[in-house]
Amino acid sequence: MELVSALWELLTSLGEQFVALAFTLIAALIFYAFRLRPILAFGRAHSSLHNLNLSQNQDGPPEESQFLEIYNEQFFVQNKGRKPATEVSLVLSHFPRNISIKPGQKVSYEAIENGQCLIKLPYIAAGELITLDCVYLNQRAANFASVRCSESVGREVNFFTVQRFSGLTYGLIWLLILFGVAFVVQFIAGLL
Repeated sequence: MELVSALWELLTSLGEQFVALAFTLIAALIFYAFRLRPILAFGRAHSSLHNLNLSQNQDGPPEESQFLEIYNEQFFVQNKGRKPATEVSLVLSHFPRNISIKPGQKVSYEAIENGQCLIKLPYIAAGELITLDCVYLNQRAANFASVRCSESVGREVNFFTVQRFSGLTYGLIWLLILFGVAFVVQFIAGLL
């Protein structure tokens, strides 16, 4: 018991120093959490598949070798951070036949191991969205193997197409939510 009393007296005598240390540590954590850095998010927007009949014979059914399969995949990469991402590298699982990047910028392509495609972008500005349209012929394999920049590593997000409604519709939805919460609070208050 004397040991606990002695430690307590020591801590109370050094109280101001512990408050200063705690303030310093909390401030460092806050600065670390809100530091300027790029945050890369990537995902798949949509895909489409088309089969073209290349057969000249219009009389009978075409042979299977006479079809050309065109697979189109659209990807997006967005910098959600407040700092530009520099030296961005995107790795696709397979090298596409054609790539279209919007908005356009100077891009380099390189075939790497296992037939993967390395795409190097010089930068992605803060808040900027980059879309990649990839076309594959007679092949249905496309996905991001990795997305990274010199400051961070990207993370994949799911992309859902959602219909946009007018502001009035969203206002009515929020009003119904508010009335529902008010009803629950009133119901609970009535039970007490």
